[in-house]
Amino acid sequence: KLLLLLFSLCLLSIKTGLASAFDLHEVFKMMKAVIFTVICFFGMLMSNSVVKAFCSKMHQNSKHFLPRTMQARNEKPAFFMSSSSSEENVGNEQDDSSDYFRFLGRGENALVRPGVVLVAPLHEYNHFLMKSAVFIHAMGVNDYDEYVIRGVIIDHPTPFTMSEMANVQGPLGENLLYRGGEVGTDSAMMLHSIPGVSKSEEIGTSGVYEGGLQAASDLCSTGTVETDKFKFFFQFTEWTETQLENMLAEVDSNGDAWASVEVSSDLILSCDLDRGDAWSSLRNRIQQM
Repeated sequence: KLLLLLFSLCLLSIKTGLASAFDLHEVFKMMKAVIFTVICFFGMLMSNSVVKAFCSKMHQNSKHFLPRTMQARNEKPAFFMSSSSSEENVGNEQDDSSDYFRFLGRGENALVRPGVVLVAPLHEYNHFLMKSAVFIHAMGVNDYDEYVIRGVIIDHPTPFTMSEMANVQGPLGENLLYRGGEVGTDSAMMLHSIPGVSKSEEIGTSGVYEGGLQAASDLCSTGTVETDKFKFFFQFTEWTETQLENMLAEVDSNGDAWASVEVSSDLILSCDLDRGDAWSSLRNRIQQM
């Protein structure tokens, strides 16, 4: 209907121009004006369609980034636990060593459970996961009734301290904030290696604990515990079981794939790590086995 209207206007303009004066120049000017109007009109229609499609796509994708909370930890047995005892014992060292390292398998044979660290292969090109070492801190059901695995990248520091980014006062306010991944809300998670801290819970058997900010702040304020025993993360990395299975199954022509290791809490909680430092160190250890 709009096209018919515009075409009628065009004919009317031409007819009027011819009737008033046989000036072809004026007629052509009127025709150009009408054609330009038609082109602009179609441009607006197309732009509007593109914007609507983009907004619709953004709305659909935003569901993936909604805040999620774990309903429970370890509601199902950990999976990918098919590594043989010989594989698990490769590279073992003394548990009480700050240099402790234990290889738990590679690719589909990698053991995944709370407390392990997943080490990225060279062929991982995800912006956040490339050259990363991910500490697995939770496995359970999220708000969408999906069984998910969550972890934090341990060597991705930000330039900000906790006092700058959150309401954390006292000595702990000077601790750097690390970015654990690309999923989650703006709230921070605190990991530490101090057993017995009120309202904290050990993650697996890693010697790393989660929670207990108020008690930790009190301990640091009195000088009972050093602040370098605590590390803060915002956001996290998350996979469904299928996503993690597919990721672990990706093996390049050299046999390189994601690997699972156990390491000391000192490495996980180190506040001296720059981007890729933990990954590089663990990759070297794996290659030397």
